[in-house]
Order: sequence, then structure tokens, then C-alpha cells
Amino acid sequence: MSRLILASASPRRKELLAACGLPFSACALPVQEWKTAPDIRTVPRINAALKADAVSSAFPEALVIGADTVVLLDGEALGKPVDMADARRMLLQLSGREHEVVTAVALRREQDGWQRDFAETTRVQFKPFDAKTVDVYLQRVSVLDKAGAYAIQEYGDMLVAELDGELDNVIGLPCRTLLAHLAEAGIKPVAP
Repeated sequence: MSRLILASASPRRKELLAACGLPFSACALPVQEWKTAPDIRTVPRINAALKADAVSSAFPEALVIGADTVVLLDGEALGKPVDMADARRMLLQLSGREHEVVTAVALRREQDGWQRDFAETTRVQFKPFDAKTVDVYLQRVSVLDKAGAYAIQEYGDMLVAELDGELDNVIGLPCRTLLAHLAEAGIKPVAP
């Protein structure tokens, strides 16, 4: 069985992959991520591939998982906030509105050329909320490393009214689809 490497430093992705019952190591190499493209939906696909390709080159025998998540509101990407004022602005912009969370995954095993690329989309409807709710949320949750300035798994009930799609996808790794692709490559969860 191939060694499995997550090309990410994200604690959330590490937790999700560990919960799948897959033994893995993590290695994030620096890449120049894309911020925009004519079709914004291609950005996470490009970034996931860049991350996977970089680590796969360093570990050609391993199966490498690269992932990237983007929050889309009215076709525009909401990236990671630059500061707390930006986080506050983003959350108020999302209040009472539906947005999409797109997570792209790139799987690479350089040794035999095996690869798969896919993306999942989850629609998230936010409750209407005011600046006071945003301020309380920002006091409770560290958001500067999170696209869209929120973490659905941390006090998400303060913000989220409804979810259409996979929760894991919003957190940063669409596990159900990922496991299906990994099974094709001969990698399956370890029985408890």
C-alpha cells in the first residue's frame, strides 16, 4: 500500500483525514497560490494541483492529497481576511445570504502516474445577524486563516441557517468522495 501524504498544514484537514481512519503524514511545501482566474471556480482546482504536485515531486512513491477551498458569494471569491476589520466586513456581507463553498482535491502518485482531480460544492445559507453577533463570533473563533472568515465547526450555529451538501466539504475536505477515489488507488481506512 502506498504511503499517504496530506499536502497541507491545515489542522482541520488533518483532523478530517484522521477521522477517516487513514494513516498519513502531512507535508506542506510552499507554492505560489492563484488568487483569481477568469473562471473563479478553477482557482481551488489549480491550487490543489499545485500543492499536490509539489509534494508528489518530493515523495514520488507516495499518494499525495492536495486540497484548496474557496468561499463564493455572487460569483466572487472571499479569501482569508487580512485583519479583523476585514473579517467583520466579510461576515456582515454574508449575513442572511446564501454562498457556496468549493473544495477541490488533487490526488497524485508520481511513481506510476496515478492521479485524480475533483471538486465538491456545498451551499450554505447564513442567518440574518447584526454586528453584535459578528463581534461575539470573532471573539470566540480565530478566523484569520479561514476563507470567508468563519469556521462552520466552531460556533457555526451562530451563523448558519441551512446547509445543502457535505459539512466536511465546508470544513475543507470532502471525505466521502475522497475515500472513494483513494479506494481506486488501493488505499482504504484501517479497521478500528
